[in-house]
Amino acid sequence: MARRPSMSARRCIPTSMACLFTQDEPRVTGTVSQRWNFSLLLDVFIKLGMRNLRQTILAVLAISSLALPLSACSQESTSSLLGYVPPSQLSSSGVSVTEQPGGKAFELKAQEGEVLIVYFGYTNCPDVCPTTLVAIKNAKKKIGALAERVDLAMITVDPQRDTANILPRYLSSFTDRFHALIPANDAELRSAENAFGATSSVITVDGKIEVVHGGTAYLVDDTGMVVVQWPFGLDSNSMANDLTILLNERTQTK
Repeated sequence: MARRPSMSARRCIPTSMACLFTQDEPRVTGTVSQRWNFSLLLDVFIKLGMRNLRQTILAVLAISSLALPLSACSQESTSSLLGYVPPSQLSSSGVSVTEQPGGKAFELKAQEGEVLIVYFGYTNCPDVCPTTLVAIKNAKKKIGALAERVDLAMITVDPQRDTANILPRYLSSFTDRFHALIPANDAELRSAENAFGATSSVITVDGKIEVVHGGTAYLVDDTGMVVVQWPFGLDSNSMANDLTILLNERTQTK
């Protein structure tokens, strides 16, 4: 079955809805709620199948003045977590994706007492994926020994090009604790995306491959529950804060 049309490959868009680049990672201005609202807006446009990036930017600009004030009504976390804590938890328990090399099924949940970061992306992504992965890399550096309890699972949304030789090598440049997940078929990818409320598409237009995907990273505990979500643009200090809180909580409950 043909995969649904989409806008051009997702770009890092300049500010007021924007990414301000530092030396190695993006920073999105505004409050956590505003950043999350912006991330949600982009995901909505992906689901609507808007194929033209310029059209998407203009549409976001047109409604951003309406959408961003919604942060006043958004649910804020009652803890010190700086990511987004969804009002109803998502669960990936029982959902598996093929890991490479090896070809074994990897269940999307953390080991006991640890945290698993699940991310949907692809190795040819020019901006969103590498900047997010660099932020995660920097966050792990900032939490010291706790980083040994953090795994990254990247699920490629472009399995035709992200082969067993390519994806593991790509991830190794960001962390030494990773799971390179390459869906064996479209149904396996969709099952994983549905568990997180994610979406993606890959199409060919005029001989050019276009890929679109969400920018959210999902933190999963050892039961498969999504405990916090990081919208695209969350900085490494905020990520380090969340990882420290979650890992310390799991130390106390062991």
